[in-house]
Amino acid sequence: MALLYQQESNELMKLALQLHQELGCGFKEKVYQDAFEVLLKENHVPYVREAHISLNFHGTILEHDFYYDFLCYDKIGVELKATSGLTGEHESQIINYLHVSNHQLGLLLNYGTSSLQYKWYPNVWHHRASAEIPNSQNT
Repeated sequence: MALLYQQESNELMKLALQLHQELGCGFKEKVYQDAFEVLLKENHVPYVREAHISLNFHGTILEHDFYYDFLCYDKIGVELKATSGLTGEHESQIINYLHVSNHQLGLLLNYGTSSLQYKWYPNVWHHRASAEIPNSQNT
């Protein structure tokens, strides 16, 4: 299956692999987020860190908010983990974020293992009304 946004997807995967190669495993999740942000900046990838997603339910924005670790290119949600292995809970998180945000592609990365774990998620729902309010835009 070909990925959506092939060029952007390839660039994000290249940076994800570079980060794992340079830092390896064993750090806390926030360290990988900070380092990933450095690589995004160095490579001029447009992104929003901790991109805010609100759920519109019957015309009401619900109080509970969601946050991608990164929204890259204004269309690819990225979640980073640093655990001994990805779980259904991690997968549900990115799937729910895609469902709520209407973005069509998500990337789940895990830096907690000796080899980078990653999985791409196409959004099969992309129909729900949502509201996004970025905290800050970086390019």
